[in-house]
Amino acid sequence: MDVTQVQQRMLDAYGIRVEPEMGRYVIRRLQQHAGPTRGEVPVIGGDARTGVPVRRLIDVAQFAPQSPASI
Repeated sequence: MDVTQVQQRMLDAYGIRVEPEMGRYVIRRLQQHAGPTRGEVPVIGGDARTGVPVRRLIDVAQFAPQSPASI
């Protein structure tokens, strides 16, 4: 998963626009939670409709890409 994919996924799933640095942060946190993906990642961005700054906790298990074995 690269930065643009993270940004698009945040926008589609949560309605949050994130900057590239936040996308890189999310990628690093997903890599730390590799294996049994448990935990949450704090994400700061802007609400896609209003632009108001938001902070949300994103569940790693729901956000992480699915492994080919689980498909």
